[in-house]
Amino acid sequence: MLTACNSGTPPTELAEGQEPYLRYCASCHGNQGEGKPPAFPPLAGSEWMELPSEALALIVLYGLRGEIEVAGRTYRGYMPPMQHLSDEDIAALLGFTERTWAQREAGLVAADIARLRTAFAERRPPLEGRDGLMQALDELP
Repeated sequence: MLTACNSGTPPTELAEGQEPYLRYCASCHGNQGEGKPPAFPPLAGSEWMELPSEALALIVLYGLRGEIEVAGRTYRGYMPPMQHLSDEDIAALLGFTERTWAQREAGLVAADIARLRTAFAERRPPLEGRDGLMQALDELP
């Protein structure tokens, strides 16, 4: 006899880094990276996933606000800084997103996230759109 706790189907195995992605990112960007227009852009099919790993990490660490264009659509959302996440969780969820939607191997490990975290330790407001992100990327030591 099957019970509510045992449906008879084996649990779905999560890919490396998928658990922190589902925990911290999927509520806005969707379980499959599809986004939730008009506020939250997709990761799947996004040209933003072609940015360097460091740029993606800066978005997670410092947030992003302002108008951006993703896959031909304009978004006016707000991504809060996620500095409360551990370096390990950020590296893992970025690795998952890069493998899944950028078709490349993870570019950063926890030590890289720690270095990026200290690069702008005093930064409070989120990055301003793509221009602000690119400026921050250029300022990296």
